[in-house]
Amino acid sequence: MNIIICLIILCHLFINQIQTEQCELTLNDDIQLTTNIFFQSRRFCSSYGFRAKNTHQIFISGRLVDYKSHCKRSINNANIEIIHVQPNFRSICHELNYPNSDGYFYLSTLVTIPLTEQLFLRVTSPDYETIIKEIILPSSQNVILNWQIVLTPTIEPRQQQQQQQQMNSMIDSLISQMTLDEKIGQLNLVTVGFDITGPIVSQNVDENIRNGLVGGVFNTYTPKAVRALQELAMNSTRLKIPLIFGYDVIHGHKTIFPISLGISTTWDMALIEQSARIAAQEATADGLNWVFSPMVDIARDPRWGRISEGAGEDPWLGSQIGAAMVRGYQGSDLARSNTAMACVKHFAFYGGAEAGRDYNTVDMSRITMYQNFLPPYQAAINAGAGSVMTAFNEVDSIPASANRWLLQDLLRDQWKFNGFIVTDYTAINEMIQHGIGDLQEVSARALNAGVDMDMVGEGFLTTLKKSFNEKKITEHTINQACRRILEAKYKLGLFDDPYRYCDESRIETDIFTYENRLAAKDLARRSFVLLKTDRKTLPLARTNLNLALVGPLADDHRNLIGSWSAAGDWRQTISVRDGINKLLGNQIQVLYAKGSNLIEDVSLLQQLNAHGGEIVLDERSAQEMIDEAVEISNKSDIIVAVIGETQGMTGEAASRADISIPECQKRLLKALFDTGKPVVIVLMNGRPMTLTWENEHAAAILETWFAGTETGNAIAEVLFGFYNPAGKLTTTFPRHVGQIPLYYNHKNTGRPFNATQVTEKYKSRYLDVPNEPLYPFGHGLSYTSFNFDPISVDKNELRGDSDRLTVRIRIHNTGAYAGEEVIQLYISDPAASVTRAVRELKNFKKIFLRSQQEEEISFIITTNDLKFFNTDLDYIWEEGDFIIHIGPDSVNTQSTLLPAPRPLLANVGLVTSSSSPIPTHKTKTSISRSPSSSSSSSTNSSNSSSSGSTRSRSRSPISRRSRSPTPDKPPTPSSSTPPVTINNSNVSSSLLQQQAAAAAVLFSSSSLSSLLPMYSMGLFPIPPPPPPPPILPAVNFSPEQIARVCETLEENGDIDRLGRFLWSLQVAPGSANLLVQHESILRARALVAFHLGNYRELYHLLENHKYTRDSHAKLQAMWMEAHYQEAEKLRGRPLGPVDKYRVRKKYPLPRTIWDGEQKTHCFKERTRSLLREWYLQDPYPNPAKKRELAQATGLTPTQVGNWFKNRRQRDRAAQAKNRQQYGIGAGSYSPPSSPDSSTT
Repeated sequence: MNIIICLIILCHLFINQIQTEQCELTLNDDIQLTTNIFFQSRRFCSSYGFRAKNTHQIFISGRLVDYKSHCKRSINNANIEIIHVQPNFRSICHELNYPNSDGYFYLSTLVTIPLTEQLFLRVTSPDYETIIKEIILPSSQNVILNWQIVLTPTIEPRQQQQQQQQMNSMIDSLISQMTLDEKIGQLNLVTVGFDITGPIVSQNVDENIRNGLVGGVFNTYTPKAVRALQELAMNSTRLKIPLIFGYDVIHGHKTIFPISLGISTTWDMALIEQSARIAAQEATADGLNWVFSPMVDIARDPRWGRISEGAGEDPWLGSQIGAAMVRGYQGSDLARSNTAMACVKHFAFYGGAEAGRDYNTVDMSRITMYQNFLPPYQAAINAGAGSVMTAFNEVDSIPASANRWLLQDLLRDQWKFNGFIVTDYTAINEMIQHGIGDLQEVSARALNAGVDMDMVGEGFLTTLKKSFNEKKITEHTINQACRRILEAKYKLGLFDDPYRYCDESRIETDIFTYENRLAAKDLARRSFVLLKTDRKTLPLARTNLNLALVGPLADDHRNLIGSWSAAGDWRQTISVRDGINKLLGNQIQVLYAKGSNLIEDVSLLQQLNAHGGEIVLDERSAQEMIDEAVEISNKSDIIVAVIGETQGMTGEAASRADISIPECQKRLLKALFDTGKPVVIVLMNGRPMTLTWENEHAAAILETWFAGTETGNAIAEVLFGFYNPAGKLTTTFPRHVGQIPLYYNHKNTGRPFNATQVTEKYKSRYLDVPNEPLYPFGHGLSYTSFNFDPISVDKNELRGDSDRLTVRIRIHNTGAYAGEEVIQLYISDPAASVTRAVRELKNFKKIFLRSQQEEEISFIITTNDLKFFNTDLDYIWEEGDFIIHIGPDSVNTQSTLLPAPRPLLANVGLVTSSSSPIPTHKTKTSISRSPSSSSSSSTNSSNSSSSGSTRSRSRSPISRRSRSPTPDKPPTPSSSTPPVTINNSNVSSSLLQQQAAAAAVLFSSSSLSSLLPMYSMGLFPIPPPPPPPPILPAVNFSPEQIARVCETLEENGDIDRLGRFLWSLQVAPGSANLLVQHESILRARALVAFHLGNYRELYHLLENHKYTRDSHAKLQAMWMEAHYQEAEKLRGRPLGPVDKYRVRKKYPLPRTIWDGEQKTHCFKERTRSLLREWYLQDPYPNPAKKRELAQATGLTPTQVGNWFKNRRQRDRAAQAKNRQQYGIGAGSYSPPSSPDSSTT
C-alpha cells in the first residue's frame, strides 16, 4: 500500500473551504476531481500522490488539552488510533506524530473501501477518560479533520460518589436555611426582556428577584442584560442563589440553521449534533445556559403549525435526532461554559393534537403511545437531558401538567429521569379552562404530579403556601421540587461562578462567526429535498443562460430564518437573488420579478401582522406583477419560481386547514406555466404541503424549507450543481388535505385496497383520490441515479437475543454525477399477537458514490429490531417470520423473508426466488432510482405487508419450543415489493400430487362441507388459464352447492379465486342449463367479467338475464362503471360530472337490473315534471310549499329553492336575450313578479 505522509498545518477556516469545494460535481471525470482536491490541499501537504480508487485517505490533526486547566494545559502522552467499532475495536492507524510539546498532533492513514463498519478516533491517556469520536466520511475520498480534543480527568466510581455527596451536602444545607417562600420562589420562572412567546408577561420581576421569589428567567439574553439580573439576585437576596437563564434556541441562536424539520431531512446525526453544539456555543456566549430544545414530538398531521419544530413522523428516526441534539447542547460536561442544559419538549404527545389544531385534545391508546410517540422522549432522556417541558394537551383526560402517571410513574419511576420538569407557558393556569379546578387546585395537582417549575403563570407563587396550610401539599414535595432546580444550577456551575456565562468577549469570538456560517450553509444544502425533476432540468447551466427569477420569496430576507428563530437577525440572511449573483456573477443573465404578494387574504394578513409579521402588500395590482413576471419569462430560457409560506404561517398557534400554496402565488404559477418555459419551483415552507397541481406542471420542485442564515448561498449551489441534493423527507406529503393524517407506518385494515383493482367497492379507499401520498416518507431524488442489487443475508434465522444477522446490499451510481444516497431498512411483521405497522424504519446508512461507482453496505439485525409493545405494554419479540425491506424510500423497496427469531435453531431455509438460501447478486431484479421518477407511487404503501404467513405466536417465546413454518404455506411478502419474490420452492412435488388428489376427491363429492373449507383456506391452488388441468373431473352436484361457493367467495372479496373456480368448473351436459339460470352464479360470472375488464361478456350477462332486487345495487354500479371506463379510454381523460351524465343518458340501465326508478346524480324526470308544473303556477313558492315539494321529490327544501332560483334566472336571461334580438316579449315566457315586488 502506498502510504502518503503529509505535513499538515490546518486552519479550521481553510478546511471548511476545502470541504465545500470538493463537493463540486464533475461530469464523468474522476481524475479531474481528484486532482482538484489535491491542488487545494497543496498548501497543507509537503507531498502528495495518487492512490487506488478503493481507498480513503484520512488526515486528522488537532490538539489535546486538559479540561480542568480551562484548556490551557496540553497533553502529549496520549495514544491516538483510528479504529473499527466492530468487532473488538481493531486499530488500523500507525502514523501518529507529535511535532512539539503543546499537545498538537497529526496522523494519516489509508482505509480500504467499502467500509463495512463505522470508523472512530480513539484517544487514550493515563489519568484521563477515553474519548471515542466518530469519523464521518464526507462526499470525497479525502477526509480532512481538525479537532481540539478536550480530555477530562478520569473520575473513579468512588470519586463520582464523593462529588455526588458534595452536591447533596451543599444543597441539603441550603434547603435547611430556606424559608417556605424562598423554596416556592425557586419554582417560579418569569419572562422579561426581548420576546413575548405567550399570552401574558410577568409583572414586578425586579421586586420578586430582590425578595428571592424567582428561580429562573427566560426571553432575556446578551451578557450585559443577564449580568444585570444576576447581580440583582446575588446582591439583594438573603441566600444569594443564582438564577438560571433559558431561551427558545430551536434551530440556532444567532447563526440560524434550517428549521428543525429541515435539519431532520439531512439524515445525518453528526451534522445535527454539530448544529446543536454551535447553537449552544452561541447561546452560552450570549448569557444563556438553558435551551428549550429539542422538540421531539412525533407529528403526523401537517396542518399542525409546530410540525416545523420536530423531526417528522417516525419514532426511530426521531429518537436518533433527539438524542443527537441533546448531546450537541450538553456535551460531555454541563459545567463547561460552552454547553447548555437541554429541555426535552413537549411531554407528551403534543404532536397528536386532533385535527392538527394547536393546543387541541389528544386521545390515543396506550400501545400507540408506547410504540409510536414515546420513544423519542425516552431516547432524549437516555442521552442525559437535564430538564423536560410538559405539553399543553391532556393525556387520558388529564392535562399533562397534572398527570401523575405521565410525570411520576413513567418519566421518573420507569425511565429514571432525575432532572427537573417545567411547564410550558402558563400551562398551569390553562388547566382551569380544561375544567379540573381553580388556580389553587390545579397548582397543587401539578406539584403533586411532579412539576418542579411554573413558567410565567405564577400559580405556584401565589397559591402553594395556601395549599400547604390546607394540607393539600406537603413540605417534602416542595423540597423535592426545589432540590431538583438547585441541582441543575449546581451542575451548570452557577454556584461556583454565577457570571460564567456573562463574558462579553465571547460575543466576538463565538457568535455568528464565519465558520458557523459555513456550517449553516453546509447543513442547509444537505437539508434540501429534490421532490421532482423532469427532462434533466437540473442542475442549471452555469454559463450562457438567461434565467427568470420570479416569486415573492426570491428576493426576500425576513422569512428565510423561519419560525422560532427568536434571536436571529433576518437582516443578516442571504436571499436567493443575492446568492445566485454572488455565485455566478456575470456568467449568466438573471432577470428578476416579484410576480405576486406572499398572501392577499386580508383576514390572514391582519392576524400575521398583529404579531410582528410586518407583511407589506405591493402597491401594484396583482395583474401588473404577473404581467411583469410573464414578460421577463418570455425573454428567458428557464424560470425559477421561489414561492411558499411566510414564516408566520408555521410554528406555534399557526395551524392551517388549507396547506396548499396561497392562491395569489398559484395564479402566478399558472401564468408562468402558460408561457411554455420550464419552471423550477423552489419551495420555502415549514410543513408538508399539497402540491398535486404543481407536481403535474412543474419541471422540477426543490424543497428548501426555511433554510436559515445562508439560504441564498445554499440554494444557488444546489441549483447550479455545485452540490448534489441528497435530502430525504421525514414526513409524508399528501395529495389532498382530506388524506390527513397520512403517514408511512400505518396499519392495515381488514379490507386493504389494491391500487390495481380500482373498481373494488368494499375496500379501505377514497373514491376521488388515491390512498398513496404524493411524496412518501424517505423520498428524495438526486441529479444522478442509483440502482440497488438484491438483498443477501448471511444466515436465515436468529437464535435469540445474543444472536445477530447481517443483511447486505450493493448500490450502484449509474448516473453522470457523484452523489449521496440514503439506504433505508424497514422491517414488517406479517403476523403478531397485536396488529403491527405495514413497515417500520429500523436503520439507514448514507453513502457517497462517484459516477459509475458501486459499494456494498451491510446492516446488523438483532432481536431488538424486532421488538414491539404487546397488550401488557411489555417490550418483547415473538417467534415467527419477518420481512426485511431495503430501498431509497419507504415505498420503493425490495424485500426478503427473515424466518426469525426462534428460541432454538429451526431447520428452515430462507424462502426466496432462488433455490439457494442466499440470493446471488446477478440473478435478481434491481430497483432503479432515477431523476425522472417524479412521484414515488410505484407501489401501494397502504397494502404493504398485508399478506403474510399464518403462523403461531408464543406469548413466552423463550420457553416455547420452536416450530417450523407449515411447509405448504410459506409466508409471502406483500405485492407492493416485487423485486424479490417468494415462491413455493420448498414445496415438494409429492405435496402437489396430494393436493391434486384432494381436488379430485373434492369435485367428485357431493358434500359442500368438504368444498368450502378448501377454497376459503386457499389450500387448493387452482392453476391459471389456459389450459384447464386434466385432473379435474366433471361434477355431479347441484347448482345450489356451486352457488353457495360463489356467494362465499364473493362475500370474502376474493374475485381472483372466484374466477378460477368458475373457469375450472366442468359440469355434466345435463347440468349446464341449470347453471346458467341461477342468479348467484350469473352474478358471480358478471363480477368476474367486470374484474377482468371483459365488458362485452358483462353486458351480455346483464342484458339477457333477470335478477331480483337483492342484486340491483352491485350490478347497477358495475354497469355504469364499465361504461365510464370505456368512455375514459375513448376520451383519453377522466370523466367529469357532465360527461358521466351523458354516459348515463346514452346507456340507461337495462330493465333486467332496473328496479323501476333509475338512480343517477341528476334530477329524475318525475322530479323535473313536478317542479316544472308548480313553477308555471307559482315561481316563488313559500317555505311551506318548498317543504311539501321536497317531501314529494325526495330533495331537501334548500335544493328545491335553488332549483326555482336557477330557473327564474334562466328565464330572465332568455327574456332579455329575446327582447334584444326580436323585440319585447318575442314569444318568451316571463315569470310572474314576486308578490312583494313592484310592477312596472
